[in-house]
Amino acid sequence: MQDVYIWLLAAAMLGSMLVSVLVNVSHLSDQACTAADCAAARGIAPWILVGAALAGAWSVARLVGPVAVSPGVAGWMVPTPLDRGSLLRARVWGAGLLAAVVLAPVAASAATLSGYGVRSMVWFTLGAAGAAACGVGALVHAQPFGPGSRHPAVLLGPLSLAAVAVGLTAIATSTAPTLDGAGGYAAWATGALWIGALALALRARPLTARLRRADVAPGGALMPGVGGALAALDLALMFDVLVAHGTRRRGAARPVRGGPAGLAALVWRDVVRLRRSPGRLLLLVGSLLVPYAVAAVGGGIVVVVVEVLVCFGLVLPLLVSLRVLTRSQGMVRIFPTPLAPTRAAALVVPGVLLIGHGLASAGALHLTTGWTAAGVVPLGLAAGLAGLAAGTRWVTGRPPDYGRPLVSSPAGGVPTNLYGSVFRGFDVALLGVLPLLFQPLGNGPLLSMLLSLGVLAYLCGRK
Repeated sequence: MQDVYIWLLAAAMLGSMLVSVLVNVSHLSDQACTAADCAAARGIAPWILVGAALAGAWSVARLVGPVAVSPGVAGWMVPTPLDRGSLLRARVWGAGLLAAVVLAPVAASAATLSGYGVRSMVWFTLGAAGAAACGVGALVHAQPFGPGSRHPAVLLGPLSLAAVAVGLTAIATSTAPTLDGAGGYAAWATGALWIGALALALRARPLTARLRRADVAPGGALMPGVGGALAALDLALMFDVLVAHGTRRRGAARPVRGGPAGLAALVWRDVVRLRRSPGRLLLLVGSLLVPYAVAAVGGGIVVVVVEVLVCFGLVLPLLVSLRVLTRSQGMVRIFPTPLAPTRAAALVVPGVLLIGHGLASAGALHLTTGWTAAGVVPLGLAAGLAGLAAGTRWVTGRPPDYGRPLVSSPAGGVPTNLYGSVFRGFDVALLGVLPLLFQPLGNGPLLSMLLSLGVLAYLCGRK
């Protein structure tokens, strides 16, 4: 009872602190955001954030199953056509409720920051939670058809991203509608979503009998690996686990023969990998809406910071080759070339894409600052290089070294580089952004590019 009391008291204190911060920031936004474009963007921002969160939640549910069993349960599940409904029915309800619980705080925080009233905030939160549960229930219906199925539910994630792109386009073009709440039909829409989630969950009960061991075991096997990586705060290791899981789900790929020789072969492999996953290129192009939306609301030089963060987040899936060349030392020794050029070859395709992304974002800087092309083009180029350097720092980070002196903590001995791994990549992004903020039209872009290139040269040659 004492532990429960401490948990409840801590949750109440931290929750009240968070609510107080959100309310104060909302009041400050009311005073600062007075322009028409800013008010319209602030009203539609919760819908964009919730749409992105729903796309992420449905993607995670699709990656896990959404119905999954632990490796221990999968060990005694015989691969025969038996009715496993009694074992898996509770997991259907659990997956939907978990998605609703995760989305509810995100929706409530976004609505509070946008100045929604209490009633609108409650309906908006309940509607977002109902949409999350409804989407997970639909994905349960698609799970028996396998990873490569054409069930309509697999389009939920792309459709959510398309809706987010429409909202960002409306902000960037100053055509966003002015919203001050969840709308007059919020109660009816929320009720329809929860009724749909309940109907899908009830309909999924007989479908669990069709789930095979191959459908529910991979998602359960993913959780121990992700949990172990998070316990060690090794986010790069979690990235490796997710990439390996996605590769196993695809099963096989059509081989592409031919291509150049030497280090150009590594560059060609990245081109082939990009052709197999055109969605990454489409997402990279669509992310250009973010800096233009920030510019439309008068972001000013903040557009550069947003551009670096966008490049940092989007380049990570493109650096799979560099990740392999960093963690697999035996594979690096196979190549007849030195270490630095080998790793640098894996940066050619991501570097070209990010430099193009940065140059394309220069138009947003021109719109919000009015500077000429001679001033904004170096800023865009420096932002793309800073995002590439930050992603390279994140991918090439070393795992926690328990051979070094440990720091005593209540959880035991902690390596000195354990907690710093959480901020890996952001330190290099900050290093590249600071010159752009202090001297945007002076020597700041040149200094930022030199720092980014120096970081890339060091990380590529580090053993």
